[in-house]
Amino acid sequence: MTRRRRERHHPGAVFLVDKPKGPTSHDIVRDIRRWTGLRRVGHGGTLDPLASGLLPIFVGAATRLNEYLASYRKSYEATILLGQATDTDDSQGQVISTAPVPPLSTEQIDAALEQFRGEIEQVPPQYSAIKRAGVAAYRSARAGEHVEIEARAVIVHELAASSVALPYLTLTMSVSTGTYVRAIARDLGEAIGCGAHVTEMRRTGIGEKTAVDGHTLEAMQAAAEAGDIWSLAVSPAELFPDWPHFHLHGEQLQRIKRGQKIRHAPVDGWDKALALNAENHVTAVLRRDEFSSATWQPEKVLAAG
Repeated sequence: MTRRRRERHHPGAVFLVDKPKGPTSHDIVRDIRRWTGLRRVGHGGTLDPLASGLLPIFVGAATRLNEYLASYRKSYEATILLGQATDTDDSQGQVISTAPVPPLSTEQIDAALEQFRGEIEQVPPQYSAIKRAGVAAYRSARAGEHVEIEARAVIVHELAASSVALPYLTLTMSVSTGTYVRAIARDLGEAIGCGAHVTEMRRTGIGEKTAVDGHTLEAMQAAAEAGDIWSLAVSPAELFPDWPHFHLHGEQLQRIKRGQKIRHAPVDGWDKALALNAENHVTAVLRRDEFSSATWQPEKVLAAG
C-alpha cells in the first residue's frame, strides 16, 4: 500500500508524549512522522524547548480533532526567578533588567497572584508564535524588531505558589488555551517591582490526561525500532471522555460516513458528540440539529472512520 493510500485508510490515533526539555514540539512531530510513516501529524498545543510534560500528538485522520482540544484546561508547574527580566521571559533569553527582590511573605505573594486569577488581559511574549502581518513575532524579535502584540483575554482558573525559596517561586496553575506561562511570570515580576522570568516549566495535564499518561521519547524510540509503535497509541476518544460517545454500526454508521443525518437520543447539555465504530475508532464529530434534539448531523467526517 502506498503512503497516500495508507494515510487515507488510517483511522487516526493519538500518542501521548512526555516531552523532555530541549526539543521543540515540531521536533517531536518530525520523529513521529518518521516512526509511523505517516505525514498527517500534528501536536495538541506547543511546548517551548525549555518546557517538558504532556504533548498530545494527533496522527492520521485524528488530526482533524485537534481543534476541539482547545476547550480543555491546561495545567502547569513553573519555577520563576524574581529579580531578573529577560527578552524571552524565560532563562533562554538575554537579561534585560535586574532589581533587588523585596522580602515577601506568603500573604504578600498570594496577594500579588490574585490579580492574575480569573479572566485577565494578557500580552503574549515578544518571542512567541503570534503572527503580525503574517510574520511570527519571534522571527521579528530575533531580527531586533519590537512587535506590538495586542492583549488577549485568557482565563487563569487556578494559580498558587506551591514553593517559596526567594528569589525562586514555584507556581502551579490551571489555565485556558492560549495562556502564556512566561507572560504570567513576566507580569508578576513587574507587579512586584523586580522583574521575573521562567527557569523551569512542565505541563502536567490537559483535561483529564496527565503527564503520567505520556510516553518518553526513549520508550517510543524503542517501540518503533521493535516495530511496535502503534501499541503506544490511544483512540482520540480518550482525550474527550466527557463528550457523549455514540457507538454506531450498520446503516447508521454508513449514513454518518456519507455525511448524512441520523436519529439518536439527545444528551442533556450537549450539542456535540463523537461517533465511534466497533473498533472504537472515531468516525465523526456530530452536531445536534438545531430543530430536532434527536437528530444529529456530521460536523466532521474523518477520512477512514
